[in-house]
Amino acid sequence: MRRDALYFPGLVPTKFSTIETFLRTDDHARRRLAEADEFLGYSLMDAYAEADVYDWEVYESGFMVVTLALADWALENVELNPVLCGGQSFGAIIAAVFSGALSYQDGLALVRNSVLVEVDYFDHQPEPLGCLFFYRMTSQQVDDLVAEFRAAGRDVEVSIYLDDSVHAVSGTLADLELLEARVREAGGFPFYTMNRSEHCPSVRPLRDRLETEVYDRVSWHRPKWPMLSDVSGKLLTDPEEIEQDLLDGWVTPVHWSTVVGGMRDAGTEQVHIIGPRNMFSRITNNALPTEVITPKKVVDRATSPA
Repeated sequence: MRRDALYFPGLVPTKFSTIETFLRTDDHARRRLAEADEFLGYSLMDAYAEADVYDWEVYESGFMVVTLALADWALENVELNPVLCGGQSFGAIIAAVFSGALSYQDGLALVRNSVLVEVDYFDHQPEPLGCLFFYRMTSQQVDDLVAEFRAAGRDVEVSIYLDDSVHAVSGTLADLELLEARVREAGGFPFYTMNRSEHCPSVRPLRDRLETEVYDRVSWHRPKWPMLSDVSGKLLTDPEEIEQDLLDGWVTPVHWSTVVGGMRDAGTEQVHIIGPRNMFSRITNNALPTEVITPKKVVDRATSPA
């Protein structure tokens, strides 16, 4: 049989209007929503409809609900032979839930309690921190620009090399504002600034707090499928290794080449990108045959003539 990889992208803010029909009509989505509502103590769909992009508990829980429901749908409607399951950044937590390394309730608890620690950590920094996402610059250009800023005493760090076009840099919001202007001058296109830093060594104190205050307080299990690390590219099955790998993602820059290399080493023949947005598809499709599973695809399938 064909060897498939199930892969969950990182959290990209998604408008409620783009997922509303899926949430209201798909049985898998309704079931995942009902369980989330019971755990959270409020209507996640109603909260998502009104949420600001920085309402992290709502956005992360909503992203988890939609993505897991899509994966549930895929197992029933797509011929799959998974040999690994993985995710980039927040997607790795969803992969942990879907693979069984975390229960769904523990996944929701991880989201809620991590947000509390993260907000406390970033609110108490001397200067506001963030992460700037942009594209249309090569990795070499980004490295050169970051080196220039660091030589001038500005503490910025590359957080994400999604491919040789999409990148993210973390630092103070003041430095990122200057960096954004330089990105535009170089022909790059900034599209999102997150109100926290991530995937960089400077947030080591946050990573260590999350370990003791959140991650060590949920139960970790052996996954149904090996989990592909976006830190090392290795396949993980040991529960403790999975926990440590997710934590280390906070302090390790994301290199998409590491993920693709891990998929190839595992003998992957097709990748299934599962999530609300499909921006990852063009990246893996350059290396491996790729299918994208989004809310639009599921809704279109359900409403198309038999």
